[in-house]
Amino acid sequence: MLPVMTLTDIAKRLNQDHGQGENLPPVFFITDSQAVADPEKVISALPAGSAVILRDYDYPAREKLGADLRALCRERMIVFLVAGDAGLASKLSADGVHLPEGLMGRATDIRAAHGHWMITVSCHDLVSVRRAKKLPIDAGLIAPVFPTLSHPETLSGTRPILGLSGLRHIVAATALPLYALGGVTANNAGQLVGSGVAGIAAIRGFEQS
Repeated sequence: MLPVMTLTDIAKRLNQDHGQGENLPPVFFITDSQAVADPEKVISALPAGSAVILRDYDYPAREKLGADLRALCRERMIVFLVAGDAGLASKLSADGVHLPEGLMGRATDIRAAHGHWMITVSCHDLVSVRRAKKLPIDAGLIAPVFPTLSHPETLSGTRPILGLSGLRHIVAATALPLYALGGVTANNAGQLVGSGVAGIAAIRGFEQS
């Protein structure tokens, strides 16, 4: 019997298969206190070289949460990014920022101010991916690949998903490293092998793996 592969195992394989994988994390864990109540537990199970994105935009004590997670990530040699707030990222001595699609235009100024930072961005179609490729952005998180609880309308079918064919089409059309996001679990991640993505991003997936 073949050993059961975890989501992280599959992400590592995708990362190794990717041309720029050795310079990028295999996984991005995105915090969301409404979905994952104990992010520290998830982070403690991630291998060194992974990445964490502090999302939790509406968390009452976001800066305190960020400081705690930053310390844990530093201890575990995990890349720590702050979503949507370069000022907070700087205050927390983060390793970079993650930008929502609507804020990706800020990447140029952020790169000028923080040349060493990792900058990632959310993308949802080929148009946004092509725009990101023209900016000083290291990687894109492309979603939704599968139906996801984060967007219930994808479960009901009222919002389309990229699906594997859509994902492959976008990946093939750009040199920007992309990470599969949206409904990715250990049960379906194996379908991503050969798609060309650089790894996996998830909110709930790593807790369930």
